[in-house]
Amino acid sequence: MAKPSEVLAVIPGVAFGKNKEDRHAFIQVISSAEHRSWNIQFPFDSFKADKKRLLVEIEGNRFTPEEITLDLASDGLQLNGTARNLGLHPFPVTFKSPGIMGWYAYIPFMECFHGVVSTQHTLSGSLSLNGVETDFTGGSGYIEKDWGTSFPEAWVWLQSNCFPSKNVSCMLSVAKIPFLGKIFPGFLGFVQIGGELIRFGTYTGAKITKLESDETHARIQIQTKQQYIEFIAELGPTSKLAAPRQGKMERTILESILGTITVSVRDKDHTLVFQETGTHSGIELSEAKNLWM
Repeated sequence: MAKPSEVLAVIPGVAFGKNKEDRHAFIQVISSAEHRSWNIQFPFDSFKADKKRLLVEIEGNRFTPEEITLDLASDGLQLNGTARNLGLHPFPVTFKSPGIMGWYAYIPFMECFHGVVSTQHTLSGSLSLNGVETDFTGGSGYIEKDWGTSFPEAWVWLQSNCFPSKNVSCMLSVAKIPFLGKIFPGFLGFVQIGGELIRFGTYTGAKITKLESDETHARIQIQTKQQYIEFIAELGPTSKLAAPRQGKMERTILESILGTITVSVRDKDHTLVFQETGTHSGIELSEAKNLWM
């Protein structure tokens, strides 16, 4: 697989906060080519969202499952163009298991909710970043979303769809979850290999049998009813992102979009059925050493 000349993470959102002065819309951008990030803030009422489908608009910037159109001008950032998303692989949603969170998605007082819109898809179109135009045609895309009041106290988040084999994607999130006055270590994720989607999480009865993490590395082993899955992640160069705490975007976290993730899948007899390393991976190890199992 040829190395991409640019990897971009683009995050639109809105912060409600507790006070009017804390309310604003935003678009955060991470660039692998420039090794930096931007957090562009907009007036609160510039945020427009459809209640029935994923459609977000912020002052001429438009986000849908089908495409992203950007027209951003801020200090040190000029980003414009359109990237189209082709052949989306939506994460399965059923009444009993409404997405990646399973039945936990029905609990109204969780501090953070998570959804996967597309596990992987192909890109077309181009974007110009600070005068350098990148043709994303033939590249890989991924879409997920979060909503709630706060990110967890500590977590590991891993995502990649840049593997040697086509149609391979993965995501894993492990976090301290406050629930009914207690805190428990919860996790969710998937590994997609071609047409097979292996989903797992606390709600499926899967178990984490090993978790080792520090500021730059993580190794996590998961046992499901049918498989043994291992993730070995190494952080790449990081950029700063703003994250929510009680609805206010006052927390600073680090994310890498140039990490590596090695994924191994073994069957019930421990026979290796898949093992590859994904590059240009998204990785967050936020206070991960404080996770416990």
